[in-house]
Amino acid sequence: MTLELMWSKDNAVKAAYRRQKTGRKWNPEEVINQAISRLKHRDIVGAVQRGRTGLGWGERTQRWERATQTERKQLVVEEVKRMEEEGRKVCAVSQKQQGAWVNWEDCLDRKLTWNDVWKIPDCRLSFLIRAVYDVLPCPRNLSRWYSREEACQLCGTPKANLKHTLSACTTSLQQGRFTWRHNKALRVLAAALEVRRRKAGSREETQKQTFIPFVKEGQSATQGVRRSCEGLMRKGEWEMAVDLDKRLVFPRNICETTLRPDIVLWSSVQKTVLVIELTIPWEENIQAAYERKKLKYQELVQQCAENGWRSLLYPVEVGCRGFVGTSLTRLCRDLSIGQKQLVKQMAEEVERCSFWLWLRRKDCHWKTKE
Repeated sequence: MTLELMWSKDNAVKAAYRRQKTGRKWNPEEVINQAISRLKHRDIVGAVQRGRTGLGWGERTQRWERATQTERKQLVVEEVKRMEEEGRKVCAVSQKQQGAWVNWEDCLDRKLTWNDVWKIPDCRLSFLIRAVYDVLPCPRNLSRWYSREEACQLCGTPKANLKHTLSACTTSLQQGRFTWRHNKALRVLAAALEVRRRKAGSREETQKQTFIPFVKEGQSATQGVRRSCEGLMRKGEWEMAVDLDKRLVFPRNICETTLRPDIVLWSSVQKTVLVIELTIPWEENIQAAYERKKLKYQELVQQCAENGWRSLLYPVEVGCRGFVGTSLTRLCRDLSIGQKQLVKQMAEEVERCSFWLWLRRKDCHWKTKE
């Protein structure tokens, strides 16, 4: 409303804005001017790439100098929201425990719509919110709140934190609890890749698909190269092996190795092999997990390349509280998989399994059905 009054071409409307009273703590005119200054400064700095997704990958920002009046209003509104979000993060940085989420590197934001809130059971929604802010009644928090000694009911570790319960308990690891959660998430990823593999071998994929460049009214068309939506998995026969239900053996026609990646996709026609490794770490360790898996399979990738195969490695991380790493977006982009749907499915599956692990944190007996 303030923008409509300030930028109106009618003098009577502008006069109404001058008589408008605002609060003491928040002056909309000052905030709007600050947002406009930030937008103009962004035009000078240019596009800045963050994370490991690579140059040119991410949201494209509208330039202030080229925007229309309607687009400028929308840019100001979004920039004001961004400023408020930055202020909230500054406040969270000062909170050591509840603000630990600001240290999550290469982690996608998980947006919950009102429809998601209504569908998620209350107990799971409570677990998700309290787990993000680390206020669940784990042994460390109980010791802090009630000044008494608390320990993990499975392995006996004194004052065990939430990280220990969801991703570091040795007893849970030996009983296969973390492996069960990993396999549940791996099935979701494998199902999406299987759909893409079958589509690559179908007749529909044999026809060249391209993006149509639309031009806005009043703008001139620019000559450019049309981008193909096929991705790495072009038309042809692809084979896939998943380390589920039975022990995976790396294809011997590609390379001899004892390593067991989670998923292997290969095409003998294109001489291309894709190695995909899924990890479910603590959110603050996503970057470390990516580097560890990349180093583990680097030698395998080199051996495949020496044998004449184009080899690509994709370490994928999903935090144990249901926050997906940016590495999954790179996989979806390169294989032309629907990113939004797969990210949501992976996040919900891991969060659901972690919730079940939390409920069974005091039960020494573990038996599940896949």
